[in-house]
Amino acid sequence: MQTPVTVIGEALIDIVVHPNGLTEEHIGGSPLNVAVGLARLGHSTQLVTAVGQDERGDRIARALRESAVELSPGSRTAPRTSTATAQLDARGSATYQFDLSWDLGARLLAPATAAHLHTGSIAATLQPGARSVAAAVSAHRSRGTVSYDPNVRPALMGSPDQVRPM
Repeated sequence: MQTPVTVIGEALIDIVVHPNGLTEEHIGGSPLNVAVGLARLGHSTQLVTAVGQDERGDRIARALRESAVELSPGSRTAPRTSTATAQLDARGSATYQFDLSWDLGARLLAPATAAHLHTGSIAATLQPGARSVAAAVSAHRSRGTVSYDPNVRPALMGSPDQVRPM
């Protein structure tokens, strides 16, 4: 295995509603996708997230196992697994609706064995979890590298001027 990596961020279910009413569900979340990609490249990867003890959370946990991503202890504590619904119109344009729960509490986020910490997207800006993410990044900077993917969602995050101080 290459560099041990911890990814902190959302894992959710993307619900796609087609114009004909057909609905599909897919495992998603930008940080989850990064964790899976890193594991496929041979990195020992752990995902710190917040998913529910429900069927959707089970699907996410199973997919992570199958991709060789370790689900961090304590990540199954959300009241429900978050969703992002994309309602497609006849042209294929999407209107999004989010049902998110993002609270990591005070638990340790990045193990000392992680050489690299990655975060971004909703996890770094949606409170109350964003405070925990910022604390983990600050603590990790003295012992490893950090990367950040903004994956900007203005409807959730607010304007850049509102988000930058976070």
